[in-house]
Amino acid sequence: MNENAANLAMVTITSDPNARPEETAIVREGLHQFNFDTTGRAQYQDITLFIRDAAGAVRGGLLGYVWAEWLHITHLWVAENYRGRGLGGRLLARAESEATALGARGAFLSTFDFQAPGFYRARGYEMYGTLHDYPPGHAEHHLRKMFSMTP
Repeated sequence: MNENAANLAMVTITSDPNARPEETAIVREGLHQFNFDTTGRAQYQDITLFIRDAAGAVRGGLLGYVWAEWLHITHLWVAENYRGRGLGGRLLARAESEATALGARGAFLSTFDFQAPGFYRARGYEMYGTLHDYPPGHAEHHLRKMFSMTP
């Protein structure tokens, strides 16, 4: 038995819903490094924006990152009593502005039918895919927007 086969024989697969952050970071960082090595694109920048009230408490925000000339918006949320005041639109515009400054040529995201597909479409996003019946009785929509690249 060669060394690789012996090592593989000792491998186990475990389930750990309470994994430590440093362990999940190994998987994330391993995938990121593989992507960087494969594409030659290693520049990665988090986009982290918050809505804060007068006391500094977080009342909403947008999380995402820019990689390979695209802004991937992973989370956008505004507390219920702060909705309808244009704050979500301001978050989105700020993220797009920061991403453009970092060289992004577009943005993409996912949203459920019960969340905000109309909000994004009204701001220039187009649907490019839908996963029907996820969650059951609903749909997850995938949207993108190309930024105008004016010199």
